[in-house]
Amino acid sequence: MIIPPLFAADVMLGKTAKWLRILGFDTFYDNRADDHFLQDFCRNENRILLTRDTLLQQSMPPESSYLVVQNLPRQQLAEINRIFELTKFKLQPRCSVCNGELVAIEKTQIREKVPPYVFSTQSNFSHCLQCQRIYWPGTHIVKIVKFIETIGKLSD
Repeated sequence: MIIPPLFAADVMLGKTAKWLRILGFDTFYDNRADDHFLQDFCRNENRILLTRDTLLQQSMPPESSYLVVQNLPRQQLAEINRIFELTKFKLQPRCSVCNGELVAIEKTQIREKVPPYVFSTQSNFSHCLQCQRIYWPGTHIVKIVKFIETIGKLSD
């Protein structure tokens, strides 16, 4: 079994970090984290630092960082997919906000936590174990799937 990489993203890759989480990759991101913190964190957690900062990337051991060249999140994801072969992993999405694990939750437990329309029209819910956000497969799921398919095509 191939273990998926653990990532950390610098301040310039916030949207890309969010998409990596949606794809299921454990991705640390905090826009307040400075270079020194990221270096130590990646070393201690055995994470790969994704950065757009040449000096930061050069200060890291080669196998523990990657300098992202592309400017736009869609292109950045395609680039990262080419390098780390992300699409070979079939992972459960993570919380796009805090990176926590998502687990299924009974519909009856979230009645007061979602809008009434959502409660009446949806049957499958997940919640983040860390921040308790509630997720459901809304209409945006089609856009997310198309976006993910595009990433694979851009990587070719």
